[in-house]
Amino acid sequence: MLFMQVSEFMPFWGSKPGRVLGVFVSENALFLVELERTEESNRFRVRQAREETWRGEKPSWEDAESLSENIMRLCSTYGLAYDKISMCLPRELFFVYEREFPPMERWELTEAVRWDIETNVPFAEGKYWTGFGRHDDRLELSALPSEYGRELVKAMTEAGLGIEGLTMEPLRFTYRREGMRILWREAAVELSVPAARMDWPKELLTALYAALRLYYPSVGTEFMPPGEKAETAQRWHTAGNVLLACAMVILALLLARNMYLLSAAEKKMDALRQEYALETRGRKAMGDLVHETTEVAETEKTLQKLGTDRRSWYAVFSALGATAVDGVYLTELDTREDGALLCGGRALDYGRLVAYMERLEENGTKLREKPALKESAADERGEVQFRILLRF
Repeated sequence: MLFMQVSEFMPFWGSKPGRVLGVFVSENALFLVELERTEESNRFRVRQAREETWRGEKPSWEDAESLSENIMRLCSTYGLAYDKISMCLPRELFFVYEREFPPMERWELTEAVRWDIETNVPFAEGKYWTGFGRHDDRLELSALPSEYGRELVKAMTEAGLGIEGLTMEPLRFTYRREGMRILWREAAVELSVPAARMDWPKELLTALYAALRLYYPSVGTEFMPPGEKAETAQRWHTAGNVLLACAMVILALLLARNMYLLSAAEKKMDALRQEYALETRGRKAMGDLVHETTEVAETEKTLQKLGTDRRSWYAVFSALGATAVDGVYLTELDTREDGALLCGGRALDYGRLVAYMERLEENGTKLREKPALKESAADERGEVQFRILLRF
C-alpha cells in the first residue's frame, strides 16, 4: 500500500533563490531590480536597477506576449537573472477594499477573507484570483481578473521566464535611505555603485518591493495560485523523474538477482546430470533441482510482466500536475490493492469539484475509466472534503 505526502519526496520545497528579479509594470515603462541575497539571511544587494520605456501599442498588461518578449530582451541585454521573477501590477487592475476582522488564526482568517471576497467581488465566479494582506494597520482584500494573471503566467513561461510571484502595487513602501543602503523592515539592501547613482523613483522602489516579497512572502498580497508557479511545475516534474528512476533501479536489481539465480541453477543442474549418470541416488536431487528451476523461471516471467505492466508514476504525476482548478486542492494519494489510485482533497464548493472532475476526464488520456467520486462531505462553510478514484 502506497501513501505519501508531497513533502516526503521534495525536501527542497520552499527554498529561496540567491538572485531574483523584481518587475513593476506601468502603462508606459518597465522597472526592473535584480536582487541578490548575501550570506546573511536579512542582507541583500541590488546588482542592477533599470527603467525602460514600454515597447508596445497597448498597455503592457493587455499584451502579455509582448510584455514577456520585452522582459526577456532586457534580461538578455543586461545579463539579468530571469529564472525567479516577482511581478508587481498597478492597483487600478485590482478590485480592492478594506475590512476589519476579529482576532483569529491565520487559516480561519484566510477562509473568512475568501468568503467575504466572493460576496463582494464584481467578477464572475472562477474568473478572478484573490488575495489579502496587511499594509501598515490596514487589512486589504483584493481580487485580480484571472484573464490578466493566467495569460501573463502562460506567456512568461513560454518565453522561458520563471514567474514565482504576482503582487499588487502597495499604497506606501516605507523605507529609509542611508547612503549606499535601503533599510526596509528587518532587511538591509546594499546598492551597487551604478544603482546608488540612480534617482530611485517610486516605481523603481516598487520593483524592489516585488523582489523582496519572494524572501518575505507574508508581506503584502500574493495572487498567484501555487499550482501556476513555474517552480512548482518543475518540482512535480523532478519528483516524477525521481520516482521513475527509483522504480527502474529496483527492477534492475530484481532482474540481476534473478539472472544470478538462473545461472547458479544451471551450473548445479549440470553437476547433478553427471552425478545422475553415475548414481541412481542422484535422481531425487535432479527432480528437486528441476522444480527449483521451474519456480525461478516463473519468477522471471512474473518480474517481466511487472516490468511491462508497471504503473508509470511519472505519467500519473504529470497528468495530475497538468490538471488544476482554482479552489480545488489534493492533500493525499493512496493506492488500492486493485491498482486504482484514490485521491483525497478539498474543494471550496461542489461546483469547483465538478469542474475538477471534468478537467480530469478531459486531460486524462491515461485514464482507463472515468473518474469516480467515492466520498464527499460539505462542512458548515460549504467546503467539500472528497475522494476520487482514478484508474490509469
